[in-house]
Amino acid sequence: MAYIKSRKHAVARAVPQLGHIGGAAAATLMAFALPAGAQTAAPAASASTLQEIRVQGSNSAEYKADTSANPKFTAPLLDTPQTIQVIKEQVLREQGATNLTEALRNTPGAGAFYLGENGNTSTGDAIYLRGFDTSSSIFVDGVRDIGSVSRDTFNIEQVEVVKGAASSDIGRTAPTGYINLITKKPRLEDSFYGSLGFGSASYKRGTIDWNKSLTSPDGTRGGAAFRLNAVSEDAGVAGRDMVKNARTGIAPSLALGLGSPTRMYFDYVHMKQSNIPDGGVPTIGLPGYSNPDARGIRQAPGRRTFLDYAQPVRSSNFYGSSSD
Repeated sequence: MAYIKSRKHAVARAVPQLGHIGGAAAATLMAFALPAGAQTAAPAASASTLQEIRVQGSNSAEYKADTSANPKFTAPLLDTPQTIQVIKEQVLREQGATNLTEALRNTPGAGAFYLGENGNTSTGDAIYLRGFDTSSSIFVDGVRDIGSVSRDTFNIEQVEVVKGAASSDIGRTAPTGYINLITKKPRLEDSFYGSLGFGSASYKRGTIDWNKSLTSPDGTRGGAAFRLNAVSEDAGVAGRDMVKNARTGIAPSLALGLGSPTRMYFDYVHMKQSNIPDGGVPTIGLPGYSNPDARGIRQAPGRRTFLDYAQPVRSSNFYGSSSD
């Protein structure tokens, strides 16, 4: 195959010759000619030194915990051969986390699974850690708490999530770890904190946190303090019908020997709940319901024919009878 090659041609430009310009035009050009003088560079601006400005500040909200409140972990978390995540009270307060399920949203691999495949309706915290059920591995100040309840955070100082095998620390536990709730303790200071919240689905909640130091100025009654926490909540769940959370609680605490090697705490917690858990959306008896036992055979052995004529499930009753 042959290609046609051609070289680039220079563009011809007509250059006028001075000899072809008339005398009048040459005289005009000479009249507008200006003398070119030498240009001098502008003097360089003198450099100025600005005054030094220092900005100092402090972090008022500390989210990172360096140590664990568990006395079994004496080393800093950085030097502890265990994966431990500490969720402090400041995080819970700013996020508005009112129960353990909401607090654990800060932990990767932890969550609460109620419904769906192999799910059921739970009246308490159904916590899963790394895919395993951890509901029986919840502790309060190092003591196992096996109650099937919804745990409120009104009296929680911080939540510690310990991941990995920990039977050497607390004995029998889930293979994926455990959760330790640290309650609020009295301190040698006078403080008060209260919160009041309103929201959708008739959400109403109020909390108080009062701490009083019982230490006298002369130190004769040193190392004693009292703390009182209380909560009252009456709320529904946005987007869900007949689901309700109603609870009241009080938690007084007395501390002796603060600031000394020997300390004593007297704690009491009373919690009353009247909740209706989320049992999903019952479909039996609703228009369009199809019996899963039919399989095309009307009189199949073992077929639950009563489901074809069942009445709709009352979503306000999750316990089997209206008297519950």
